[in-house]
Amino acid sequence: MIDYSSGVPVYRQVAAAIRDDITAGRYQPGAWLPSEAQLAQMYEVGRDTVREALAYLRAEGRITTVRKRGSMVTVEPTREPYEVPVGARVIARMPTPEERRDLATSGELREFGGMPEGVPVFEVVPGPRKHRRVLRGDRIELVVREPEAGE
Repeated sequence: MIDYSSGVPVYRQVAAAIRDDITAGRYQPGAWLPSEAQLAQMYEVGRDTVREALAYLRAEGRITTVRKRGSMVTVEPTREPYEVPVGARVIARMPTPEERRDLATSGELREFGGMPEGVPVFEVVPGPRKHRRVLRGDRIELVVREPEAGE
């Protein structure tokens, strides 16, 4: 399964195999993945390689890791539309630790201590003298409308 001569880093090959299993439905949303030790045995690689693969999938937003419990396939949340004000700037970035805490649900605060890692935010800056908004990238869908004549 792992091709050491392919030129593709081994952790990326392991991440691709796990991603394929998620896409194929072997691991359903909300399901726990096998432990790091089990994954290392399944793919015949070291645990450090498995950790790198899991970090890669976490950065993609496909899994969430809970310390001392393991990694779980991310559940796709319902997205609410957010209409971007005309002329506003939207910046996609990773949240600060304070934003991870402030934007977390009560369940996420209990489970993860804040919003799961790998979830980006959108910072909407409507214009001068207006307050910026920071929105969770996994819970909203940005809606951009064309300005009407005269706007």
